[in-house]
Amino acid sequence: MGFLETSLDLFQQKYSPDLGPEQYAKHTGVDRNGNSMSGALLWAKAETQRIRNALDTGATNMVEAEIKLAQELQRRVRDYVQWYHQNERSRKGVSVLEYGPGTVRAFQQKTLPLVTDLRGETSRCLLIDRSNEFLGNIAESLSAFGLKIDFIRDDIFSGRRYFLDDEVPFVVMFGRTFGNLAACISDAPPAEVVVQALKKISNCAKRCWVAISIGSDLRRDAAKSYYEAHPEFQLNVFYRMKAELPIDGNFYPEVFEYEADIRGDDEFMQVVHTAIVKRNSSFCLKGGNIRLSRGDRLHLKNSFSFSKAFFKQCARLAGLASIDVISDNAGSDIHVLEKAT
Repeated sequence: MGFLETSLDLFQQKYSPDLGPEQYAKHTGVDRNGNSMSGALLWAKAETQRIRNALDTGATNMVEAEIKLAQELQRRVRDYVQWYHQNERSRKGVSVLEYGPGTVRAFQQKTLPLVTDLRGETSRCLLIDRSNEFLGNIAESLSAFGLKIDFIRDDIFSGRRYFLDDEVPFVVMFGRTFGNLAACISDAPPAEVVVQALKKISNCAKRCWVAISIGSDLRRDAAKSYYEAHPEFQLNVFYRMKAELPIDGNFYPEVFEYEADIRGDDEFMQVVHTAIVKRNSSFCLKGGNIRLSRGDRLHLKNSFSFSKAFFKQCARLAGLASIDVISDNAGSDIHVLEKAT
């Protein structure tokens, strides 16, 4: 769906599973004071502030923690794929597919070293993302990487096959992207949703190895404070709507406030990113009347965290073997899985 269709879905259904990727877009929306509310800018500011806070307090920063885990993954990767033991595959190399590569910095620090280590004469690098912004930024930096990369704008959970049967790729999903699963609000573990998502991403090839970054910190208070520290990023899509969509002058982005609604138990945690309507609102979007009442809650997206045991069980049910878990023991894990057939 495009941004217009996604926005209509949000207002009509009170939930749009496709909204998350739209939050990162660069756009011209501004607040009442003329300050930019571009998602790309606000995300960069939030990440910079989080890194500074971590340096000041000595706390673990999610971004830097994952970079360290990715570096450890690079050191271990040949133990997983074992392609160097087979002369033919050693010459060909191993292709790398990444779902949701994110920013240039994220790709350069986490994915590029893996691609460099595993490449050969016929190996490929594929980057799959819903965001044209992220794909375009990486494409512009290609000359510095010295690689041939295929960029595919697609839903990362489409279940599409990207490799021939004789190719054996290494699939990575960093940035805790897997945690943004489309799921309803529930106090029960989303086992079926996780299993189906794992089946879809591993369907890219007949055989593959998969490395998935997820959060494992199930502390509700920590998650709530983490996300609510930057509400403007979560709400920037409403300013984008004002700037880009066929919406009338009765639409006010300031009518929404952000809340991280936390659910879960000892197996999982669901952060329901929520926009709460502060007052009755009525406006016209693409010729249709939208009415929102004070107190309405719009479900923007999810951020899931899972216990190691729960995620391993879901992987098994999806037909994947768990072969390693790289953890910083502070809430960030990379699960390495294998699909043999």
